[in-house]
Amino acid sequence: MQSSSLVERIDKLPKIPKIVQELIDLVNSDSADLNQIADKISYDQVISARVLRLSNSAYFGRARNIGSVNEAVIRLGLGPVRTLVVSSALMSAFDVDSELDIDAFWQHTFEVATISKALAGSLKMDPNEAFTAGMLHNLGELLIMTTAYEQLDRINLHIEAGKPKQEAQELILGVTSAELGGELARRWNFPDRLCDAIRYQFTPVHQEQFSPLAGILRLAGKVDESWQEFVTTDSKLEWLNQQLEYNMLGFPKTVVAAVDDVIGKGREMAKMLK
Repeated sequence: MQSSSLVERIDKLPKIPKIVQELIDLVNSDSADLNQIADKISYDQVISARVLRLSNSAYFGRARNIGSVNEAVIRLGLGPVRTLVVSSALMSAFDVDSELDIDAFWQHTFEVATISKALAGSLKMDPNEAFTAGMLHNLGELLIMTTAYEQLDRINLHIEAGKPKQEAQELILGVTSAELGGELARRWNFPDRLCDAIRYQFTPVHQEQFSPLAGILRLAGKVDESWQEFVTTDSKLEWLNQQLEYNMLGFPKTVVAAVDDVIGKGREMAKMLK
């Protein structure tokens, strides 16, 4: 398959509904108001249902169940509501083959987003932007699952033979999931900074420039893959010091506690939103 053919299929995907795009802009605004967000959410049945379900779950539940979107949004707070809005936008746009483990995909996506937010907070970067970037970082993978499902076996054969996933995708499709994700985010009118972070998430240093947001995505992915191998703070710091992105971004040592505090929470959130 030629890369141009795959990129052209982006145009055949459903567009993010206008109300959801407006919600994404609203929840990422510095002046976001919960009442305004609740009012906007009430116009989308799918997001409304997820907000109510999550607010009444054991994770957030209180003694009294609630039935209004306004109360649910206030109970949850802006962070979880942002999660619901962005994830609902993605889930509504893709129809993935039932044979694929989409649950594992979403658990990984939520986990990387949650870790990205913690990493950004440790650097006093915008944690909301990092979370959104984490939620969007796998857009290209979703596109391949949706529009090039028949090529996945060939890609996986090369991965099993030892090739990195991005190299295997380039070999079979002529383009990588990161490049596809960046292009799809651009066509969905996400900010250039987010699009670039997605595109360069495996190569945060590109054209002699370093993208801090791409670096956070890269490190968050590595943390998700490797963190459980280490028990002590010292062993985690030793591992972090071997990561290029950690050193280029200049994290404080307190980042270990920040990551420890959120590990696993993204996966928990994904399971609740099924």
